[in-house]
Amino acid sequence: MNLRPYQQQLITDIRLQYQLGHHRVLAVLPTGGGKTVCFSYIAQSAARKGNRVCILVHRAELLDQASRALTSMGVPHGRIAAGRSMDLSHAVQVASVQTLARRLHKLPAGFFQLLVVDEAHHTNAGQWATVLQHFQTAHVLGVTATPCRGDGRGLGDHYQAMVLGPSAAWLTDNGYLASARVLAPPGFDSTGLRKRMGDFDTKDAEQRVTTIMGDCCSHYRKHLAGQTAIAFCCSVAHAEAVAALFMSQGIPAASIDGSMTTDQRRDLLQALGTGRIKVLTSCSLIGEGVDVPSVGGCILLRPTQSVGLHLQMIGRCLRPSPGKPAAVVLDHVGNTLRLGHHLEDRDWSLDGIKKRDSDRAPSVKVCPVCFATSMSATQVCPDCGHVFAPQETRELKVVDGELQELTTRERKREQGNAQSLEDLRQLAQQRGYKRGWAERVYQARLAKRHGL
Repeated sequence: MNLRPYQQQLITDIRLQYQLGHHRVLAVLPTGGGKTVCFSYIAQSAARKGNRVCILVHRAELLDQASRALTSMGVPHGRIAAGRSMDLSHAVQVASVQTLARRLHKLPAGFFQLLVVDEAHHTNAGQWATVLQHFQTAHVLGVTATPCRGDGRGLGDHYQAMVLGPSAAWLTDNGYLASARVLAPPGFDSTGLRKRMGDFDTKDAEQRVTTIMGDCCSHYRKHLAGQTAIAFCCSVAHAEAVAALFMSQGIPAASIDGSMTTDQRRDLLQALGTGRIKVLTSCSLIGEGVDVPSVGGCILLRPTQSVGLHLQMIGRCLRPSPGKPAAVVLDHVGNTLRLGHHLEDRDWSLDGIKKRDSDRAPSVKVCPVCFATSMSATQVCPDCGHVFAPQETRELKVVDGELQELTTRERKREQGNAQSLEDLRQLAQQRGYKRGWAERVYQARLAKRHGL
């Protein structure tokens, strides 16, 4: 197999860490960079040396993906999954971590010499830890695009060394990832959203998302024009509702979730890949590990504070494909403004995301004309050519799905026309003001009328 130069370098660096005495190594490569190819090559090499290898995955789609990669390399392997008997005659096994955790009593502790943990940011989860503890004498290779937990904490409790591949920006500049336009329409305010386990509470977020001004269908038509896209939603019910919305507009769509059979999910992903389905909606099932290179865009309808989730979602449309134009990310919930552009340099470490990266506002500009995002140092919008003025700020409003600019005079007139408390609340929602603004304005008007 012909590895790309950066993949060969990553494998060399991984081997060096093992030679230095580290038994648990974490390898980081952006989504679409070829992590599966790299760990399959390592598994093949280890098996040739007489070692037994187990590749751990947590979803059927990932199991299929790893199995396909091994097959393409001519590597005989077994599959450990629910409903299948174990064939341990092969040196390489691809295992569902859930199934393997239930069958540990059938395998001695020293059975495997190398464990490969796919999507290694899940290593801290219970079943992963159980399996790793059982095979504690084995070397461990974790692979991920986002080496941090959902709460931003690192993986230093599970890995001794980290090996970094090239950045997403480098892969894009060199043609290994598709370029992408990221548009951030205004209208969503995350202020006051409840938090749960370090991220926004999905139930609370779902209620807030329904108030977003603007129509995701119209933005899809305007910017993706019939290409395929994945929409990320807050819940299964939300995903089903968004799919129904697209269908009602004559756009072929469907939702996918974990309650479906493996065959049903596989059929939906194939339909997306062929374009029979234009928009596939999901809560979290396809946030990682799904490889459909033809996907032209991502529609973000799920607000998050997780850098890992943010990058995993956008990564679904960044795989290059022949004839594919620049990907389009429609960020309706402001994730890019909170967490940064997907091409920003990330200071990854085993200690997790540094506080300055997780708490400080990212350096992202939004063009006031076309709403394309770019790095803060950008002087001219790469999409429409708008020249940024120093400290340029604009008030924005979304009406009937279209993005419009409001002048200061128009803003004052509009506020004056909002006579009732309900009118003010609707105006506050449209402008993305914090909760309580309408009540304060209304109370001030009453006080003025009564001479208080």
